[in-house]
Amino acid sequence: MNPLLIAGAVVLAAAPGEAPPTYDEMPHIAKAAIERRLEQAVVQLGSVQVKQSEMMPGYVVCGVAIEVFADHAQNRRERFFVVSPGNFAILERDGKELIDHYWAQNRC
Repeated sequence: MNPLLIAGAVVLAAAPGEAPPTYDEMPHIAKAAIERRLEQAVVQLGSVQVKQSEMMPGYVVCGVAIEVFADHAQNRRERFFVVSPGNFAILERDGKELIDHYWAQNRC
């Protein structure tokens, strides 16, 4: 079974009264999820695509996260995938094959 579907089901079961996110909120939700993963890093998003999920209720967001460092000399760019509800972020550092899979599955 798809791990993303399992995570989504757990989140929906844990917070059934929470209002679903809107399309316009998704870039902000994605940025917050990525910042949580990167532990207080300053993040900029590029090439953001927000789509209604075809596999579960909610949205998926994909694009490029740019981790901005104070010296700007070593900014790190990597692809990301976020699902909401759940605000679960997958980064390219989690495995190129994993991000390739979710990008292909959601036509990012």
